[in-house]
This record gives sequence, C-alpha cells and structure tokens, in this order.
Amino acid sequence: MHTTLSSVLTQEQVDQYHELGYCVAQDLFAAEEIDEIEVFFDNYWSHGGALGEGHRGLSDLDKTKVQVRAMHPHRFHPRAAEWLMHPRVCDALEVLLGNPPLGAQTMYYYKPPGAKGQGMHQDNFYLLARPATCIAAWTAIDAADNDNGCLWVVPGSHKGDILCPESKTERWMNYGDSHISKFPRETKPVCVTVPRGGTVFFGGNLIHGSGPNRTADRYRRTFIGHYVDAASEELSQFYHPVLNRQLEEVTTVGKAAKGGPCGDDWQGAVH
Repeated sequence: MHTTLSSVLTQEQVDQYHELGYCVAQDLFAAEEIDEIEVFFDNYWSHGGALGEGHRGLSDLDKTKVQVRAMHPHRFHPRAAEWLMHPRVCDALEVLLGNPPLGAQTMYYYKPPGAKGQGMHQDNFYLLARPATCIAAWTAIDAADNDNGCLWVVPGSHKGDILCPESKTERWMNYGDSHISKFPRETKPVCVTVPRGGTVFFGGNLIHGSGPNRTADRYRRTFIGHYVDAASEELSQFYHPVLNRQLEEVTTVGKAAKGGPCGDDWQGAVH
C-alpha cells in the first residue's frame, strides 16, 4: 500500500528532513505503547539486562557511569522487534526513504542524572550502508531538552560526506569525545527538544551527538532504531540480519567488504 504524507508526516516535515537532515514527528507510538516500552526496559534493567541467552545486555550495569544502554534488544525479544518495525514508524520511513525500510539495529538509552553526553558523529560511519545512507528513528521515552541531554544536530550536514577520524584511536571516541574533530566553519549544532513520545528522524550522514544530563532527578530515556532502505546493497557485518515489516530476515543486503572513504581496514562497528 502506498503511504500518503497525511497519514504520518506533513509535507513540511518531509521537506525539513531533506533540507536539514532531520525532522520531528509526534504520536507515531500511542501513549500506551510508550508506557509499555518504559516498563519493559525498566524490568529489563531489574533483571540484570538479560533478554535471552547470548545477549550482551547493558554495556554498563552501573547507572552512575557514562552511558548505560541496551544493545540490539530486537534480536532477543519479539516485542522489541515489533517496536523497531512499528507500522507508523515504517510508514514515515518509507516516505522519507522512498523505499520500504529494513530494520538493522535497536538501542535503548537510560541516560540517568549525571550521565555524560555522546560525542558528535555520523551513523553511517559505523553502519556503512551503501549505496544510500542509513536513517535513525529516535523516540523520546522522557521529554528531552538541554537540561537532561537533548540530541544535538548540525542542520544540513547530511549533505556532506562522511568525515573520517584523523587517527584510528578517534574511531572509538563515541562517548563524551567526538570522533569528528573538525567541523566546517559555517556549521552550528542545535538542540532538538522533543516531548515524551516524539520521534526524531535523521539521516546517516547528519553530524549529531547529545549533551550531558545535568539534572538531579530526570532521566532521558530513548528507544532508537536504525534502518536502511530495501534497495541497499551493503551494510556493515555488525548490523546483520536485517528485518522487513513482517519481521522476516532479508538476505538481499550483503555484508560490506570494504571500509569505504575511511579506509578498507575499517569494517564499521556497533555504536
């Protein structure tokens, strides 16, 4: 079925995405679904981050540390896969991509009070999607603003190429520090404020990061999905398998054999 603009996104939102590299949509998830996601990951936390056998769980079980997140929960629980490929999110993605979306990654950030921000980066440096780039759907479980660590983006930077780190060490400066050490002079990051339940869509070449949570009592929890379009030919090995709307594994997207503009020794990474 052809997805119409009026069902999920306005023409203004679509135009902003293509012009600035991002847009914000409201109420793609019902309020009850946002509540369910919150409870699900709170329970996940209380069980030590175990969704299933072989799951790495949280990158750090101490809430007071730099970044606390659940990685790839969709691979280990069917409900998380359903949120990744939520019908209204997929409808919006299809409008923005021009092709059906394929789900590649899920993350859930807890970002407790005192947590550091995430360094400025571009998602497709890690995902290596080709020939087009990837896209993210960043859904706020808590309202996000400058105080609790909003998403910061550099509008228009999606029109540029992937900016490579100046050294191999910088490739891993994902938290607090940026792997992008030099920005064009005309760029200026902006804070994207999002209410609970709002979803930010942004392209894989968009320079973005997040600020620290300076509050004493507010979390900044987010559920994030990364996607490629169905015409993609390659994707980093760390993001396979990919799923279609029916939650079926798709085998038409190959594993990226070369690292692209940042060197063939670079094979992407989970970020």
